[in-house]
Amino acid sequence: MGLEAILDAIAAQPLWLGALALFAAALIEYVFPPFPGDAICLFGAFLVGHGGWSLPVVFAAVLAGNVAGFVADYRFGVWMRRRVARRRDAGREPSPRLQAVLGLEERFRTRAAVTLLCNRFLPGIRAFLFVGAGFFGYPAGRTVLWGTLSALAWNGLIFAAGVEVGLNWAELSTLLERYTAVVWILFGLLAAGLLLRWWLRRRRARNAG
Repeated sequence: MGLEAILDAIAAQPLWLGALALFAAALIEYVFPPFPGDAICLFGAFLVGHGGWSLPVVFAAVLAGNVAGFVADYRFGVWMRRRVARRRDAGREPSPRLQAVLGLEERFRTRAAVTLLCNRFLPGIRAFLFVGAGFFGYPAGRTVLWGTLSALAWNGLIFAAGVEVGLNWAELSTLLERYTAVVWILFGLLAAGLLLRWWLRRRRARNAG
């Protein structure tokens, strides 16, 4: 069965069933980050152009799944912080690694708005940003606001591209793969730069000593 026949078969399914599947996929992406949520979103947008699915219904399903997913991440972060507090109340001090994480709270809260606004454009680490927001006590209302605005912007771009490209699924999926690869390369360069800066500072401190 060729791609055209597969797409026709999917497009023939009830709209509510497709919308439910897209909602679940968008949610699972935040609970299980390796899940290819963007590809599923892209596929739904593609079917809007290819199979005549309702754009508002499909878009709303994906957006609702995104919001439900990152709210679940946020609540998990809140639970983790409460667990740390209970252990501390019981007389158990955080490990050095956990203390280092706790020391990032002020820095995270200062940059939280921009970070959460950009989360949808950062494949692979989105879920962890919302866990961090819950863990560091960033306000829930602001978290939902920035996360929703980011999802609106990113999903809007994907849907615009999917509807515009129409039948050329191969070209559209290739563009998404290239974007993801570029983002991961930039992450790698940033990590290497931060590591190099840390090493140089440590070396200077030793020489000064």
